[in-house]
Amino acid sequence: MRQSPSARAGKGSFLSGIEVNGVSKRLGDREVLRGVSLRAEKGELVTIIGPSGGGKSTLFRCILGELAPDDGSVAIDGQDVTRLPIEKRNIGTVYQTYALFPHMTVAENIAYGLRVRRASRADIDRRVKEMLALVRLEDRANALPHRLSGGESQRVALARAVAVEPRALLLDEAFTALDATTRHAVVQEVRQIIRQLKLTTLLITHDQEEAFIFARRVLVLNEGHVVASGDPESIMANPHPFIRDFVKMLLFQKARIERMGDGATYAALENGTRIPITLPEAHEGDIVHVMVKKGPERQSIQVLPFDPF
Repeated sequence: MRQSPSARAGKGSFLSGIEVNGVSKRLGDREVLRGVSLRAEKGELVTIIGPSGGGKSTLFRCILGELAPDDGSVAIDGQDVTRLPIEKRNIGTVYQTYALFPHMTVAENIAYGLRVRRASRADIDRRVKEMLALVRLEDRANALPHRLSGGESQRVALARAVAVEPRALLLDEAFTALDATTRHAVVQEVRQIIRQLKLTTLLITHDQEEAFIFARRVLVLNEGHVVASGDPESIMANPHPFIRDFVKMLLFQKARIERMGDGATYAALENGTRIPITLPEAHEGDIVHVMVKKGPERQSIQVLPFDPF
């Protein structure tokens, strides 16, 4: 029999963030999820990766409330929401398509959820102003979506999702529509905003590189169950077949943060190479993790998330 999180409170209770415990779900004659469990601490960012058909979207829908699990439970901040309607869970969402209303300006899109909740005009104006500043789009407040770049559209979608102060945030392939040149910069910017808000966040993606750049904890979901969980280094040390080929292209190293006299910040690699980076939360002497992606003609270097978890 399913035991709710509140019923387990006496056994080392988990009362903040997202908790998924033994969730199973069958769609038709196919068992899509098989006893999936995960925890995301309050303010933590966790990435869920896996192939198409692996169960990522079904798990997303169970957490959001679009689907009810056949077994298991979902809790947010210690509250069992397994049978709670979607509109009462207060979870923010950002999708691949952004889902912006084309006839509304940037400010109107951000204000939409607040209007649905019947917030006062003063509160709406204040919150929209805060969100525009947060995502650095003050000068685009009156622009329509078709005038925005992909990165700007993504930031508007994020601002709309967090304007209502959700308890958690779910990102479903949120960066897939962006071109490769823009994607890494937007991923870093979005995660920095989310970290600033201390918002518990799950990113669902099929892109391994994106997964490792976004969060220090990654969960690999395949054929409906969790096959690996941990930081990128531990996952790559003993890779699941889904990511095994990808391992050949990646090298993980540690780097030391150095600040130069001109104010620039660098990640100093073990071989002496220095990479200029933007990492305001890091301090001189901090050790960060670096992912080097090797290609046939060139290599790219990314500093992995600097998180306290």
